Amino acid sequence: MRGLSKVVRILRQDGLRNLASRGLGFAYRRGVRPLLPVSGPARLGGVLTCNGLTVADRYVPRAWLPWWMTDPSGNSSYEAALVGGLGAHVRPGDRVVVIGGGIGVTAVNAALLTGPSGPVTCFEGSLDNCRLVGRTAALNGVGNLTVRHAVVGSSIAVYGSITGRGEVLPAAELPPCDVLELDCEGAEIGIVREMTIRPRVLLVETHGVYGSPTQEVAAAMEACGYAVSDLGWAEPSQEETCRRNDIRVLSGLRRAAP
Repeated sequence: MRGLSKVVRILRQDGLRNLASRGLGFAYRRGVRPLLPVSGPARLGGVLTCNGLTVADRYVPRAWLPWWMTDPSGNSSYEAALVGGLGAHVRPGDRVVVIGGGIGVTAVNAALLTGPSGPVTCFEGSLDNCRLVGRTAALNGVGNLTVRHAVVGSSIAVYGSITGRGEVLPAAELPPCDVLELDCEGAEIGIVREMTIRPRVLLVETHGVYGSPTQEVAAAMEACGYAVSDLGWAEPSQEETCRRNDIRVLSGLRRAAP
Protein backbone atom coordinates (compact mmCIF):
# COMPACT_ATOMS: atom_id res chain seq x y z
CA MET A 1 0.00 0.00 0.00
CA ARG A 2 2.83 2.42 0.78
CA GLY A 3 4.32 1.82 -2.68
CA LEU A 4 0.97 2.48 -4.33
CA SER A 5 0.50 5.67 -2.31
CA LYS A 6 3.92 6.89 -3.44
CA VAL A 7 3.07 6.20 -7.09
CA VAL A 8 -0.20 8.10 -6.77
CA ARG A 9 1.58 11.04 -5.10
CA ILE A 10 4.22 11.25 -7.85
CA LEU A 11 1.54 10.97 -10.51
CA ARG A 12 -0.43 13.83 -8.99
CA GLN A 13 2.59 16.06 -8.39
CA ASP A 14 4.73 15.42 -11.44
CA GLY A 15 2.53 13.79 -14.06
CA LEU A 16 2.64 10.58 -16.03
CA ARG A 17 5.85 11.39 -17.93
CA ASN A 18 7.87 11.90 -14.75
CA LEU A 19 6.40 8.79 -13.20
CA ALA A 20 7.38 6.76 -16.26
CA SER A 21 10.93 8.20 -16.19
CA ARG A 22 11.34 7.34 -12.52
CA GLY A 23 10.11 3.82 -13.17
CA LEU A 24 12.59 3.38 -16.03
CA GLY A 25 15.36 4.80 -13.85
CA PHE A 26 14.58 2.33 -11.09
CA ALA A 27 14.63 -0.52 -13.61
CA TYR A 28 18.00 0.67 -14.96
CA ARG A 29 19.62 0.98 -11.53
CA ARG A 30 18.28 -2.26 -10.09
CA GLY A 31 17.90 -4.54 -13.10
CA VAL A 32 20.05 -3.42 -16.02
CA ARG A 33 23.02 -1.56 -14.56
CA PRO A 34 24.34 -4.43 -12.38
CA LEU A 35 24.64 -6.58 -15.50
CA LEU A 36 26.65 -4.08 -17.58
CA PRO A 37 30.44 -4.14 -17.96
CA VAL A 38 32.34 -1.67 -15.79
CA SER A 39 34.29 0.90 -17.80
CA GLY A 40 36.32 2.38 -14.93
CA PRO A 41 36.24 3.70 -11.36
CA ALA A 42 33.90 6.52 -10.38
CA ARG A 43 35.53 9.67 -8.99
CA LEU A 44 33.65 10.63 -5.84
CA GLY A 45 34.61 13.30 -3.35
CA GLY A 46 37.66 14.10 -5.46
CA VAL A 47 39.19 10.59 -5.43
CA LEU A 48 38.93 7.44 -7.51
CA THR A 49 36.76 4.86 -5.78
CA CYS A 50 35.89 1.19 -5.87
CA ASN A 51 32.44 2.18 -7.17
CA GLY A 52 32.44 1.55 -10.89
CA LEU A 53 31.06 3.36 -13.91
CA THR A 54 29.29 1.27 -16.52
CA VAL A 55 29.51 1.60 -20.28
CA ALA A 56 25.97 3.04 -20.40
CA ASP A 57 26.12 5.59 -17.59
CA ARG A 58 27.28 8.31 -19.95
CA TYR A 59 24.23 7.94 -22.16
CA VAL A 60 21.25 7.58 -19.83
CA PRO A 61 19.43 10.51 -18.17
CA ARG A 62 21.14 11.72 -15.02
CA ALA A 63 18.00 11.00 -13.04
CA TRP A 64 18.50 7.29 -13.76
CA LEU A 65 21.95 7.14 -12.18
CA PRO A 66 22.65 5.99 -8.60
CA TRP A 67 22.19 8.68 -5.93
CA TRP A 68 25.94 8.96 -5.40
CA MET A 69 26.59 9.96 -9.01
CA THR A 70 24.99 12.89 -10.83
CA ASP A 71 27.08 12.52 -13.98
CA PRO A 72 29.38 9.89 -15.50
CA SER A 73 32.52 11.49 -14.07
CA GLY A 74 31.23 11.22 -10.48
CA ASN A 75 29.41 13.39 -7.98
CA SER A 76 31.59 16.18 -6.63
CA SER A 77 29.20 16.66 -3.72
CA TYR A 78 29.69 13.12 -2.41
CA GLU A 79 30.67 13.42 1.30
CA ALA A 80 31.16 17.12 0.51
CA ALA A 81 30.88 18.44 4.06
CA LEU A 82 33.39 15.99 5.55
CA VAL A 83 35.75 16.29 2.59
CA GLY A 84 35.59 20.09 2.87
CA GLY A 85 36.27 19.93 6.60
CA LEU A 86 39.30 17.73 6.06
CA GLY A 87 40.60 20.03 3.34
CA ALA A 88 40.28 23.05 5.63
CA HIS A 89 41.99 21.53 8.66
CA VAL A 90 44.34 18.63 7.85
CA ARG A 91 47.99 19.71 7.73
CA PRO A 92 50.97 17.87 6.23
CA GLY A 93 52.24 15.33 8.74
CA ASP A 94 49.05 15.25 10.83
CA ARG A 95 47.96 12.03 12.50
CA VAL A 96 44.37 11.39 11.41
CA VAL A 97 41.87 8.88 12.74
CA VAL A 98 38.71 8.13 10.76
CA ILE A 99 35.90 6.17 12.41
CA GLY A 100 33.53 4.75 9.81
CA GLY A 101 35.30 4.12 6.54
CA GLY A 102 32.45 3.49 4.10
CA ILE A 103 34.10 3.01 0.71
CA GLY A 104 37.15 5.04 1.74
CA VAL A 105 36.48 8.49 0.30
CA THR A 106 37.22 10.56 3.41
CA ALA A 107 40.03 8.30 4.65
CA VAL A 108 41.82 8.56 1.30
CA ASN A 109 41.28 12.33 1.20
CA ALA A 110 42.83 12.56 4.67
CA ALA A 111 45.78 10.41 3.60
CA LEU A 112 46.43 12.56 0.54
CA LEU A 113 46.19 15.78 2.57
CA THR A 114 48.48 14.71 5.40
CA GLY A 115 51.02 13.21 2.99
CA PRO A 116 53.40 10.24 3.33
CA SER A 117 54.68 11.41 6.73
CA GLY A 118 51.19 11.59 8.26
CA PRO A 119 49.66 8.27 9.34
CA VAL A 120 45.92 7.75 8.84
CA THR A 121 44.07 5.03 10.73
CA CYS A 122 40.57 4.05 9.66
CA PHE A 123 38.34 2.01 11.96
CA GLU A 124 35.59 0.22 10.05
CA GLY A 125 33.15 -2.24 11.57
CA SER A 126 32.18 -4.01 8.35
CA LEU A 127 34.64 -6.51 6.92
CA ASP A 128 33.29 -5.90 3.42
CA ASN A 129 33.81 -2.16 3.79
CA CYS A 130 37.35 -2.70 5.08
CA ARG A 131 38.11 -4.32 1.74
CA LEU A 132 36.44 -1.44 -0.14
CA VAL A 133 38.51 1.14 1.74
CA GLY A 134 41.64 -0.80 0.79
CA ARG A 135 40.63 -0.89 -2.86
CA THR A 136 39.94 2.85 -2.94
CA ALA A 137 43.30 3.52 -1.28
CA ALA A 138 45.08 1.38 -3.88
CA LEU A 139 43.36 3.19 -6.76
CA ASN A 140 44.77 6.49 -5.47
CA GLY A 141 48.27 5.21 -4.70
CA VAL A 142 47.86 5.82 -0.97
CA GLY A 143 50.35 4.01 1.27
CA ASN A 144 49.93 5.82 4.60
CA LEU A 145 46.44 4.48 5.39
CA THR A 146 45.88 1.60 7.81
CA VAL A 147 42.45 -0.02 8.02
CA ARG A 148 41.42 -1.68 11.29
CA HIS A 149 38.41 -3.99 11.37
CA ALA A 150 36.76 -2.73 14.53
CA VAL A 151 33.61 -1.03 15.81
CA VAL A 152 34.36 1.97 18.00
CA GLY A 153 32.03 2.64 20.90
CA SER A 154 28.66 1.09 20.05
CA SER A 155 27.48 -1.07 17.15
CA ILE A 156 24.33 0.86 16.23
CA ALA A 157 23.96 0.84 12.45
CA VAL A 158 27.05 -0.95 11.13
CA TYR A 159 26.66 -1.95 7.49
CA GLY A 160 27.01 -5.56 6.40
CA SER A 161 26.23 -8.83 8.14
CA ILE A 162 26.54 -9.31 11.89
CA THR A 163 29.05 -12.13 11.34
CA GLY A 164 31.31 -9.72 9.47
CA ARG A 165 31.53 -7.15 12.25
CA GLY A 166 34.81 -6.47 13.98
CA GLU A 167 35.79 -6.29 17.61
CA VAL A 168 34.41 -3.46 19.72
CA LEU A 169 37.01 -0.86 20.72
CA PRO A 170 36.01 1.40 23.64
CA ALA A 171 36.12 5.08 22.75
CA ALA A 172 38.49 5.63 25.67
CA GLU A 173 41.10 3.53 23.85
CA LEU A 174 41.27 5.61 20.67
CA PRO A 175 44.86 6.49 19.75
CA PRO A 176 46.09 10.09 20.00
CA CYS A 177 45.66 12.09 16.80
CA ASP A 178 45.57 15.61 15.44
CA VAL A 179 42.32 15.22 13.50
CA LEU A 180 39.48 12.86 14.38
CA GLU A 181 36.60 12.20 11.98
CA LEU A 182 33.43 10.43 13.12
CA ASP A 183 31.01 9.04 10.54
CA CYS A 184 29.67 6.07 12.46
CA GLU A 185 25.90 5.97 12.08
CA GLY A 186 24.72 6.94 15.56
CA ALA A 187 27.73 5.95 17.67
CA GLU A 188 29.22 9.44 17.45
CA ILE A 189 27.56 10.99 20.49
CA GLY A 190 28.77 8.17 22.75
CA ILE A 191 32.28 8.41 21.33
CA VAL A 192 32.48 12.17 21.91
CA ARG A 193 31.33 11.77 25.50
CA GLU A 194 33.60 8.82 26.32
CA MET A 195 36.82 9.57 24.42
CA THR A 196 39.84 10.67 26.44
CA ILE A 197 41.89 12.10 23.57
CA ARG A 198 41.56 15.76 22.57
CA PRO A 199 42.57 16.15 18.92
CA ARG A 200 43.11 19.60 17.49
CA VAL A 201 40.14 19.14 15.13
CA LEU A 202 37.00 17.07 15.54
CA LEU A 203 34.77 16.46 12.49
CA VAL A 204 31.46 14.73 13.22
CA GLU A 205 28.65 13.59 10.94
CA THR A 206 25.51 13.54 13.06
CA HIS A 207 22.71 10.99 12.70
CA GLY A 208 19.59 12.06 14.52
CA VAL A 209 17.80 9.13 12.93
CA TYR A 210 20.07 6.79 14.91
CA GLY A 211 19.96 8.64 18.22
CA SER A 212 22.72 11.22 17.71
CA PRO A 213 20.83 14.47 16.99
CA THR A 214 22.85 17.44 15.84
CA GLN A 215 22.09 19.68 18.83
CA GLU A 216 23.07 17.03 21.38
CA VAL A 217 26.27 16.15 19.50
CA ALA A 218 27.22 19.84 19.33
CA ALA A 219 26.61 20.20 23.08
CA ALA A 220 28.79 17.15 23.79
CA MET A 221 31.58 18.58 21.63
CA GLU A 222 31.40 21.93 23.42
CA ALA A 223 31.51 20.16 26.78
CA CYS A 224 34.80 18.56 25.65
CA GLY A 225 36.32 21.99 24.98
CA TYR A 226 35.59 22.51 21.29
CA ALA A 227 34.32 25.58 19.47
CA VAL A 228 31.69 24.11 17.15
CA SER A 229 30.70 25.19 13.63
CA ASP A 230 27.97 23.68 11.47
CA LEU A 231 29.24 22.71 8.00
CA GLY A 232 25.78 21.92 6.65
CA TRP A 233 24.10 18.85 5.22
CA ALA A 234 26.33 15.81 4.97
CA GLU A 235 25.24 15.14 1.39
CA PRO A 236 24.13 18.38 -0.32
CA SER A 237 22.68 16.44 -3.24
CA GLN A 238 20.49 14.51 -0.79
CA GLU A 239 19.21 17.46 1.22
CA GLU A 240 15.69 16.09 1.63
CA THR A 241 17.00 12.82 3.10
CA CYS A 242 19.50 14.62 5.33
CA ARG A 243 16.84 17.01 6.58
CA ARG A 244 14.40 14.21 7.33
CA ASN A 245 17.02 12.17 9.21
CA ASP A 246 18.99 15.05 10.77
CA ILE A 247 22.32 14.26 9.11
CA ARG A 248 24.73 17.19 9.26
CA VAL A 249 28.47 17.70 9.71
CA LEU A 250 29.91 19.61 12.66
CA SER A 251 33.45 20.94 12.92
CA GLY A 252 35.05 21.38 16.32
CA LEU A 253 38.27 23.29 16.97
CA ARG A 254 39.89 22.67 20.35
CA ARG A 255 39.88 25.78 22.50
CA ALA A 256 43.18 26.95 23.90
CA ALA A 257 43.71 26.14 27.57
CA PRO A 258 43.06 29.19 29.82
